[in-house]
Amino acid sequence: MRFNIAQLLKEGIGASRRFEFDGEIFGIDEENPGPTPVQGDVRILRTVSGVLVVGTAQLKLIQPCRRCLQPTETVVRFELEEEFVPSVDIETGASLPLAEDQEPELVIDEHHILDLSEVLRQYALLETSNMGLCRPDCKGLCPRCGQDLNSGPCDCDTTEIDPRFAVLAQLLETPDGIQPTG
Repeated sequence: MRFNIAQLLKEGIGASRRFEFDGEIFGIDEENPGPTPVQGDVRILRTVSGVLVVGTAQLKLIQPCRRCLQPTETVVRFELEEEFVPSVDIETGASLPLAEDQEPELVIDEHHILDLSEVLRQYALLETSNMGLCRPDCKGLCPRCGQDLNSGPCDCDTTEIDPRFAVLAQLLETPDGIQPTG
């Protein structure tokens, strides 16, 4: 997602352009190393130091289910907001000094091309960190043997109580859950 913003950089502060995009980003994560289609729209606003990009995007990813680890298609939607700075002056073509801590993916190149690919990849990666169930009632994996409980129960003994919760089992031994004291 590359946009030529030379004309916008020549305009005054507050000028803006709206763009829709439909492209691909690469290498979101291990499950999605190849090209991933992404669609969205952005508004690019001229600021004192460069341009502010505000927009939304969506893409579909294949991710392991959080509970059973089966591959699951997930729709990821996110909003983005980043400020990009030019690397050269639009009028003179002279190189502009960049801040030491300036992130390289937020720099407009010497041809006045703003590339959103890396920003979109990073936003998508942040959104996917806590996503993806294969279905709402996914039973997950057995904590003992690792069997997918969606395909049926396993043969593990479920009557054995974790020693950390053994005290709670005493509450089940009395009808009202109250132990006599004394």
